[in-house]
Amino acid sequence: AFQLSTSFAALLMESIATILGMPSPLNAMQILWINIIMDGPPAQSLGVEPVDESVLRAKPRKSSDPIITRALLIRAVSSALLIAFLTLKVFANELYDGQITRRDTTMTFMTFVNCDLFNAYACRSSTRCFYELNIFDNPAFVWAVGGSVIGQFAVIYFPPLQEVFQTEALSLRDMTYIIILSSSVLMLDTIRKKFFQKHFDDILSPRITSKRNVKDPNIVDSEVVPMDVITGKPINESQIRNRQTISAL
Repeated sequence: AFQLSTSFAALLMESIATILGMPSPLNAMQILWINIIMDGPPAQSLGVEPVDESVLRAKPRKSSDPIITRALLIRAVSSALLIAFLTLKVFANELYDGQITRRDTTMTFMTFVNCDLFNAYACRSSTRCFYELNIFDNPAFVWAVGGSVIGQFAVIYFPPLQEVFQTEALSLRDMTYIIILSSSVLMLDTIRKKFFQKHFDDILSPRITSKRNVKDPNIVDSEVVPMDVITGKPINESQIRNRQTISAL
């Protein structure tokens, strides 16, 4: 969902700007930076997220079920729409004088990147809200996002990189505004997950498990063993994590 939403948001943002006759919100180097640096490491780190307990509680899914489910598309599209809207809002506000400057593109660039990072954090779980997650449960994610943040600040505040990416330093007030605005991605994710958990739980968290996973109430401390519906064989934590990776990405 993370990479789908980021790619769709970038495409949607550029398409809307073109249709409305606006200049391109981001230049080529900024788009390349987003696709390689801001997307790559966080997306890879999501693949080693600890196994979600909901995997063992979910109903079995059929072998014919699609990998990209309706819930996955809803998450990706809704996040992309919000990211594109917030980024274009900032860009339009900065274009009030009709002249596109480095500040205009830098504000837009920083808004998109911040939305992207908040979205990455929200994508750590398909069922739990951001405040229910422990950021230190996945050290790889901490390092990936931390490295991305440091790199982004270097692009904005390091003079040689400013020339490459056509950016300029932003004030503390600008950064605070961008962070507060971008955090609405987490708010949307919370509303969406609460709505899904109540009405579309089976769609939201399809996992391959067996009915034999349910604990026998007559057996004390019985072990819950995840089973593959197709083969009928037990699956280990590594296999579960590999299947979660598809949903995370």
